[in-house]
Amino acid sequence: MQTSWRLLTCVCAVLFEAWTLHVEVPVSLPNSDVRYWLHWETDYQTAADLVRHTSETAASYYEDAGFPPEKPQGLLFLIDQLGETPAIHGVGRLRIDIHPGPGLFVPWEDMPGRLHSLLAMLATDAALWVEELPFKEERHESSSVGIFVLQSPGRLAYRMLCWSLRVAVLRFGLPDSSLHVLVHSRENWRPEEWKDYLGEAAPMLRGLHWSKGPNRYPDFNLDAYNEKPQDTYYNKVFLMMALALRHNYRYIVSVDDDVFLPPNILVRLITSGAQAERENCGVVSPLLQNGVPSVELWAQKFLPEHDRKRLFQCFSESSVQYCDTFQSAYCTSTTDPALRRKAKEEIVGLEEVPNPWSAEAWYSSVRRSVKSDFMGLHPVRGNKTCMELAFWLSLPLLEEVWKKDVEDLPLLVDSAREFPYFCNNVYLVPSDLYHRVLQDPGLRLGGADEATLSRVLHRENKAICHLDGSFALHPAYSTNPNFVALETTAFSIVKSIANRILPLTRVERSG
Repeated sequence: MQTSWRLLTCVCAVLFEAWTLHVEVPVSLPNSDVRYWLHWETDYQTAADLVRHTSETAASYYEDAGFPPEKPQGLLFLIDQLGETPAIHGVGRLRIDIHPGPGLFVPWEDMPGRLHSLLAMLATDAALWVEELPFKEERHESSSVGIFVLQSPGRLAYRMLCWSLRVAVLRFGLPDSSLHVLVHSRENWRPEEWKDYLGEAAPMLRGLHWSKGPNRYPDFNLDAYNEKPQDTYYNKVFLMMALALRHNYRYIVSVDDDVFLPPNILVRLITSGAQAERENCGVVSPLLQNGVPSVELWAQKFLPEHDRKRLFQCFSESSVQYCDTFQSAYCTSTTDPALRRKAKEEIVGLEEVPNPWSAEAWYSSVRRSVKSDFMGLHPVRGNKTCMELAFWLSLPLLEEVWKKDVEDLPLLVDSAREFPYFCNNVYLVPSDLYHRVLQDPGLRLGGADEATLSRVLHRENKAICHLDGSFALHPAYSTNPNFVALETTAFSIVKSIANRILPLTRVERSG
């Protein structure tokens, strides 16, 4: 049996925007074989508002129909569980077909994300408009910098990024910039949570954007798309570029969700674009304690001599048996022999690590020895002991760094082009250069985008640049089995420091 029961009270639709869209999703209530249509008028109602009203209506319906007294916990979406969901497109209308299978139960708390995921897959251009509509602010129109957070489940650093943006707004004045959050998990689709954490900086937020499933913008590079049509990372960076073009951002600031940025460094990074172009920089990054190639620059700037010697000695005692996709982690006893052989073929002549440690000698050897684009080899990335040593050595430095005011930090420019590779955990890049990165034929070969970014920088004779005297904390690479524990430790320490600088909001204290 199929009825046309509306789960909304208001059914008016006024075509006043370019992407006014009426969405219809087939659903049923638990313990019921009756099918309904969930109606979403996207031009005046957020997905969260729709779900809130629907849950209240469903509870009343349960009570009136004599169902068990407990309230329904969600709806059964009558769609294909694998995402192969056909739909009927019309002018201002998207009607998702009923799938004959068992359907997909969606809890209320995950339903806004599920609705946006369906829209992203089935109506790409309209989805962008709908994603940004709740955050529409006149100030966004003058933004020249788009800040993009690549968020994954379980990560905590984004909360301290929100705090840093609050401090930047309240104390330093933030330049014209807009924030976009790219998510691929329904548990991360929490726009109200982002606004709560951002507090006074909430007007910066321009949209949460769904980044899972089929890549929404394959035309940037069809070969890369065909190679990895549903790759989450490619989905995010293609979407990042589409948003930069849509909003005419001159610069992109990309922030991984495991990086802790002090407010002063965040402001300086956002404002570094014009100077970077004058210095012929292709990218600008703060110094990371495990960054490639920033670790030595960081150690020289921040570590006492005895600690610096400990870290460099750890590098000198490391292996050169790199074995993973990025040639960044070591082979182990369980490594596939075929992968060992392939790695050995791609690294010819890299026989030993400099002792005493020399960054110049190491990077020169990597450039000569590695036959592929995957030149991100470094002991701080591949050696678990060295990675963790750099982390623990960095912790006593955090409070002093976080308390600093914005300074006119000069750029450290790799004028001699000594660095063969750039690990892109957090960086600013001109949008037009990044567009060329995504269009590069070599992108399909993998290595996310950082291998291709490094190749394009080299080909166009662009320098890898760093903010002198800066420090951002990247606890660990995900190849480290302890990366979650290290991130949790970092979050706890940074949160405590932050509360002494600018008291945390109620939401921040409880998070």
